[in-house]
Amino acid sequence: MNSAKTLKNSIISVIGQILTLALQFVNRRVFVMFLDIEYLGYQSVFGNVFSILSIAELGIGGIISFHLYKEIVTDNRQEIGKLMYLYKWVYRAIAAVVTVLGLAACIFVPYIVKDANRDIHYLYIVYFLQLASTVAGYFLSYRRTIYAADQKEYKTVEVDLYTSIAVQAVQLSMLAVFKNYLLYLCIQLSTSVIANLVILYKTNREYPYLKEKYTVTKEDIRRRNILPDIKNFLVHKVAYAIYGGTDNIVISAICGIRDVALYGNYVVLKTGVLNVLFYRLLNPLQAAIGNIVYEGRKKEELWEQFEMFDVFSFFFASYISAGFLVFFQPAIQVWLGSAEYLLSESFVIAFSLTIYLGAVWEIVYKYRSVFGDYRQDRNCMLLSAALNIVISVSLAYRLGVLGVQIGTFFAYLPIAYGRIRFVVKNFFGQSMRKYLLKHLFLFGVVLVESFVLYLLTNGLAVDVPGILLRFVIWLTVPLVINLLIYFRNPHFKVMCRYFRNLLGIVKNKIKRPQK
Repeated sequence: MNSAKTLKNSIISVIGQILTLALQFVNRRVFVMFLDIEYLGYQSVFGNVFSILSIAELGIGGIISFHLYKEIVTDNRQEIGKLMYLYKWVYRAIAAVVTVLGLAACIFVPYIVKDANRDIHYLYIVYFLQLASTVAGYFLSYRRTIYAADQKEYKTVEVDLYTSIAVQAVQLSMLAVFKNYLLYLCIQLSTSVIANLVILYKTNREYPYLKEKYTVTKEDIRRRNILPDIKNFLVHKVAYAIYGGTDNIVISAICGIRDVALYGNYVVLKTGVLNVLFYRLLNPLQAAIGNIVYEGRKKEELWEQFEMFDVFSFFFASYISAGFLVFFQPAIQVWLGSAEYLLSESFVIAFSLTIYLGAVWEIVYKYRSVFGDYRQDRNCMLLSAALNIVISVSLAYRLGVLGVQIGTFFAYLPIAYGRIRFVVKNFFGQSMRKYLLKHLFLFGVVLVESFVLYLLTNGLAVDVPGILLRFVIWLTVPLVINLLIYFRNPHFKVMCRYFRNLLGIVKNKIKRPQK
């Protein structure tokens, strides 16, 4: 693994995400000062609609990515060019399909937005603005893939950050002056379009051969098994769109649009913090893993590396879920200035445990993504989608937003099982039973940690001393329990050595300009 390259991607990604998260917090805080939070609910619901329509993408992005890893390792520019050329034209066709589907789906707008304070014509304007932004993304976003596969993701992060700072400054200024949501939305939706245009320009300069025209034959597609991969990944896309793209729709249709906006506050906080503390650190690893796998290393060596990352994932996941449990409510209350924007404590517990499941097996997903062959876990994805709809809808009538979150928690389990079976059993040839029992025990540890943290922090005041005391308790409890479990574990020791090496790289980078 190119540790220096991976570290550079991770550090720049994290710094970029911290600044982006700060901008999002300021943006949402200023928004509720000038406009009703319900407007943000419209955006969340329609965002879920378009995430479902994204099944038209057929997984082309992921399929092209894992084919690119091998060609980048060998610097086969002809094949890289062919793959990116195919990607471009397929995405243009997908843009047309999404346009048609989006126009057809607009008839459901009156049924999925419950208790809206604005008339239906206003809702349609918001819907079509978001549709236009989504379609534009398919014409421009495909070039991001070459940076990610070439372990240069930091370049897209830099572009996104600078664009976001500039656009959000304009957006907040216009919001304060005109207090107009449609103007606010138009400016916000322009962010990705501007960033993608800049990335297109940069990739044209760095990879000039991508501007050439290539001939992609049926033999090229057959040789790479692209059509069977698309067929199998389509099942994944449909299932994950239902699993990950229906919560806001269910909440809006059953509980009301205001609950969507309140739920959105927790999602913004979760997404931003996870991107800063976890996913931005791990995203560059996917390209690194792809390069390692296609370099032909021994599986025994790869398994030891996987075990080390698995330990790392548990430490981070347990800390992150505990942090959300402790800080969700006070953070939102301080951020938005009122307890009226809070959901129930029981929802926070369910949400935090769901976050743990996703985080602890994120590294499994990174490994799984570099292999393709989506046939192997497609049935698990279908089961997950069915469970999410059945449990979420049935419990939403009784428990509201909490019921939807419980459905999301249990529906994730088949997804995780399919990925674990693919990576641990099918690729590495290791014992599924042993791996799952280990994680069942670790989940029990997280439950104990969560119970202790809840007892120690519930009821603390939402003020500076209360926040500081929460912070000390959060730092101490998971660390002590996790170290008691892992301090003799050989993979934990490897993890510590690995991070010491990364720290050494950072120190060398800092010292080098001084020479």
